[in-house]
Amino acid sequence: MKPGSSLEKDVQRVYTFLLNMRDEGVVVGNPVFMTGKSGEQHEIDVYYEFTKAGIRHRVAIECKDWATPVSKGQIQEFESKLRDIGNITGVVVSRNGYQSGAEGFAKYNDILPLRFDDLPSFNKLLAERLKTVALPDEDYPGEPFWIIMETRDGKVTGSHYGTAFPGFKERLIPLTFSRQHAERIFRDANLNPNQWAIRGLPRFALRAFLITLELYEKRMNAGAIICFLPPGATPNAQIVGIRAFREDLIRDYYGEPIPSIEDAVNR
Repeated sequence: MKPGSSLEKDVQRVYTFLLNMRDEGVVVGNPVFMTGKSGEQHEIDVYYEFTKAGIRHRVAIECKDWATPVSKGQIQEFESKLRDIGNITGVVVSRNGYQSGAEGFAKYNDILPLRFDDLPSFNKLLAERLKTVALPDEDYPGEPFWIIMETRDGKVTGSHYGTAFPGFKERLIPLTFSRQHAERIFRDANLNPNQWAIRGLPRFALRAFLITLELYEKRMNAGAIICFLPPGATPNAQIVGIRAFREDLIRDYYGEPIPSIEDAVNR
């Protein structure tokens, strides 16, 4: 096993998990050999590509599992490799940080310098991934659920409205089968429309929600509850709430396996 191969596998695992949240045909390879414009073959530690809006995106990830921080010279070598390949985005993941000047040079050349310690938390990468591919806009219908989400500057942030329900200790996120029922919850809670909005969850967004629901249930004393009014209910009828756990929602409403964040991190 060549030096750094363990780190490469770890990075590939993390990126595979994050990038397949929307089932958009992402390809993740480790390692990959690519021929540059010069005719020289370059080894890419971890490579992924995907197509969005008809445009093919390619990303090369350089993994540095060395005892010393990555130097500016090593970033320059990677930048030269990217330039020869052409039309590809660069990311460097270092186990032990960067020497003075290395990060600045990377950013100047549009290379993203990361530390491996950033990856297991998933916080930044998951949040950015949710923003770009997994957050529903106002035009999406529920498949089958509607949900209330936090907004900022007119866009949803990825945070969900949750509240206390009688008989439950957790803070619960209401899911409804009807937009009208979500609007009733919105009104009853006196939510500010400048801070919150109702969104339908299409299948890809439901998958993303079920991924984050694992964190809500295991680390944040929170969860989900299905809320509805029976047909023909009077306008002031009390909304019925049924506690809904992640595994049950996956089985009964998504219908396919969804990976576990904790399993991916602890593997």
